[in-house]
Amino acid sequence: MNDILVAQNARPSTDEPETPAKRKTPPAADSASTVSGKTPESRQARAERAKRWRERFAKDDFSGDALKDVVNDLIKSKQYEEVIACLEQAILAGQLTEAGNGWIHEVLALSMESAGRPKNEIERVLMSSQDLIDGNADSMMRLAEYLTRFDRFDRAIELYRQASYLSPGRPEPFVRALELARRSGNVEAVVWCAPEVLSFAWGKDREALRRSAEQAASDAIQKLMKDGKISKALQLQEAMRKAKGLDLVVRLEWNGPGDLDLLVEEPTGTICSMEKPFTAAGGAFVHDGYGPTQTNCYDEYVCPSAIQGEYRLRIRHIRGDIVAKRARLIITRGKNTDHEETETQTIVLGKTDSIVRMSLATGRRLAADADVPVPVKQTGRRGAAGSAIMSQISPNPVGVIPNVGSGGAVGYQPVISVISEGVAMNALATVSGDRRYVRINANPSFSSITDVFTFSFVR
Repeated sequence: MNDILVAQNARPSTDEPETPAKRKTPPAADSASTVSGKTPESRQARAERAKRWRERFAKDDFSGDALKDVVNDLIKSKQYEEVIACLEQAILAGQLTEAGNGWIHEVLALSMESAGRPKNEIERVLMSSQDLIDGNADSMMRLAEYLTRFDRFDRAIELYRQASYLSPGRPEPFVRALELARRSGNVEAVVWCAPEVLSFAWGKDREALRRSAEQAASDAIQKLMKDGKISKALQLQEAMRKAKGLDLVVRLEWNGPGDLDLLVEEPTGTICSMEKPFTAAGGAFVHDGYGPTQTNCYDEYVCPSAIQGEYRLRIRHIRGDIVAKRARLIITRGKNTDHEETETQTIVLGKTDSIVRMSLATGRRLAADADVPVPVKQTGRRGAAGSAIMSQISPNPVGVIPNVGSGGAVGYQPVISVISEGVAMNALATVSGDRRYVRINANPSFSSITDVFTFSFVR
């Protein structure tokens, strides 16, 4: 498996040199077609190869790492048709039931790609692996990424839909499905995912995502109207309108060069703040401001679908001077809806935190989510070095940039991390006792960054 990356782009070798006579002779009748200029084998050649491997599996023991060693040797010599026949017979021989052999479908698909097999054959292999990952949203999304690679957008969207049912609190399936729906022109998928993306795309850092959802919905509505599907177009229009509604919005404003922090304790006991910008109760901390620029002197909390109950709002004076030692707290219930109501309070700042209690009786969320999206890595105040919705982030600190506030103290220390994207491979080599053999265990990983949020240091 350590040579899988080579297998993806390498050109397969042939058993015999091609002669002019062979070029003039049409290939044997076969369901396969020529892909990327590579002529597939005849059915007879494939049948003979499959028979050899079937007999070998019946005679030899391929348990444990033996199958990996055989496949690695074949990949090194670029015998991709042999790899395909080997793994197909391994599946028929029941090798998938052994622990640690979940890689078979992935390697089989990549080998078929290198061998020039038709995309529909590769798709069948990838889809057959779904039986092994039912109930796992992450595996479904990873399989969807594979299908996207082979331009199977509709299949990938269906997998993202299934992943969203398994983990309804995660935005990644909706974001990725929306991107594929726009690329493939899948109007039905836009009807499903665009309102969901819009429902959590709040805050300055998500404006691009919000615009993408609104534009996709607008295009879909025009297409549905043109096709005479008036009711579905009106359904999408109404869903987008409802997605813009917010059960609760809390905004803290002030004047002056100082800095205030807003912390919101939700009915479930979770606390939403700039340290923890997303909570299982649906809260999102969308802006953490500071002086002296007036347009930046505000903190804002939004909860598109909130839990009913009592909320405790904590206002904390962090540093600097606040004009008149007063701030303004604006609480909006049902924003962008027909029953929107707003109340404003003046907060007098003191040596201790100011606490304001409020109740919400119109929340639409029934319970906290099991999964909490955390698109940023944070290690302190405003320490977001980057973010990615639904990507595997491996934090590799390469530096610390401290900010010195009033009195010379360190205000926060963000860790600058490298966010990888694409294909990566981890390998572990083990030398045999007689030093004659080296066994390599490889673990490929595939990651994709779908959204990035920017931030600013306090200066």
